[in-house]
Amino acid sequence: MTQLLGVALRGTGSCVPARVVPNGDFTDILKLDTSDEWIRTRTGIRERRFAASGETSASLGTLAARAAIAAAGLTPADLDLIVCATVTPDLMCPSNANLIQAALGCRPIPSFDIAAACSGFLYALSVGSQFVRTGAAKHALVVGTDVLTRILDYTDRNSCILFGDGAGAAVLSATPVLNTGVRTIRLYSDGTRQELIQVPSKVTQTPPPGPKQVPRLDYMRISGREVFRFAVTRMVELIEQAVVDCRELGLGGIDALIPHQVNQRIIDAALEASGFPSEKVMVNLDRYGNTSAASVPIALDEALRTGRCKPGDTVLLVAFGGGLTWSSALVTL
Repeated sequence: MTQLLGVALRGTGSCVPARVVPNGDFTDILKLDTSDEWIRTRTGIRERRFAASGETSASLGTLAARAAIAAAGLTPADLDLIVCATVTPDLMCPSNANLIQAALGCRPIPSFDIAAACSGFLYALSVGSQFVRTGAAKHALVVGTDVLTRILDYTDRNSCILFGDGAGAAVLSATPVLNTGVRTIRLYSDGTRQELIQVPSKVTQTPPPGPKQVPRLDYMRISGREVFRFAVTRMVELIEQAVVDCRELGLGGIDALIPHQVNQRIIDAALEASGFPSEKVMVNLDRYGNTSAASVPIALDEALRTGRCKPGDTVLLVAFGGGLTWSSALVTL
């Protein structure tokens, strides 16, 4: 029988584009019927980052990966696996993970993409963790990266204001210590509600497939009110499950919650319903908006680098997105 190993979170990294887009640009430049106050009060977002013409999800992911590898005290030659979560890859083929592998200069190792929208990083974390836990990989690189600003309808003030671009990454390493690192991961999906969040591709049918007939899909489509209710409900469930998991694992509790950075109202509603203390929550959506698969790893990296989280803390990562998908992970740093 294979002896299972612990999965340590060895290092993290992140990268966001240099271009800052404040809320005022949607009024002053795009001439939308909105305002800084309207956006802030409904979302909590003040600004976000847009990728420049030479930046892609793979290039941002590569920079985040380099930072994570350096933080782990490793080199690209040490990696045994790369898993990249994205719904905006540079190409349909090869995968972003292949492009990142080449850019890093890794030896020939398995590398592949996962598409689970804003839950993508935690899905990729689950895959990477299982490779490490079973001994199939000693060091695994997990990347979440998206450039959603390139698939938005900039005439729709309800959706285009929400998103930004960026990338986050983490290195997972095998350890004989079982009571540390990645403790539990929960993954869920419900494809019957796929029409609530959809993103077109070059091969999308017109109209796109789904349980309901909908118009032509040229840009991201998101049903805001339904997604709001879904996100709050699932976030509350995930927090409550994690509290039970902490007791069963003998942990002292959750030291920090790092949720998908989607909307301050969603986070606030979930905290109120669950009773989880707001002072333990890491939020940076006011500066980056919703960066999809990059959201959780960017916030995690910032929390570690600013001291919001420290070694020994048990952190709950929570995400939800298109699919519909939702997920969580308990990680002891």
